[in-house]
Amino acid sequence: MLNCPSERMKVSVAALFLLILILTMTSAFCRQAKSPESVNLSHTCCLKYHEKIIPRKLLMGHRKALGCYLPAIIFVTKKNREVCANPNEKWVQDYIDDPNVPLLRPRNMPQVKSIRS
Repeated sequence: MLNCPSERMKVSVAALFLLILILTMTSAFCRQAKSPESVNLSHTCCLKYHEKIIPRKLLMGHRKALGCYLPAIIFVTKKNREVCANPNEKWVQDYIDDPNVPLLRPRNMPQVKSIRS
């Protein structure tokens, strides 16, 4: 069947091309950053709660996930990451009551400027 050297060469080149294509696609999928589900990517609703207590010193503030299936408090870290937490947890309630972890405006709400007369 593949007695001719040029036919064997074509098959070898095709196999090599296929191998390179598979390796390229595999490495592209592996390189994608993976974030835990408790890190809020949608900026409005959470899919899962972060299980561990977040150190208070890392937080800039918090906001409520409004109109979502999963009720959540979204803590914003100093590195501007949003982490979802269960509003029924005691540590979350303590952080909400702490004036050093202020309530932030909802992400999709425009900032209202005051008008002075």
